[in-house]
Amino acid sequence: MSGPEKRPEIVRIDHREPLPGYREPEGRWMQPYITLNGTWMCRLRRPLTHQQERAGLLFVIAALDLDGLKALMKHEDAKAARLAGEPG
Repeated sequence: MSGPEKRPEIVRIDHREPLPGYREPEGRWMQPYITLNGTWMCRLRRPLTHQQERAGLLFVIAALDLDGLKALMKHEDAKAARLAGEPG
């Protein structure tokens, strides 16, 4: 049989594995964006856990300007760090 699983020169990658050279983005937040009505929004990269939801953390934040959005992101990061028991 000449299938790819039998040939040693072909490296098989599991579909759950990241592609070679892929690096996970840093930080909790995706790229902030501005909506059509002028509101700045940002979402988390990963869904919240049940514990984070019960603690009142937000998955999506919105503000009127980019500085306000960055302040909200910093505030949410501080809440997440306190919940995780991290110093700071």
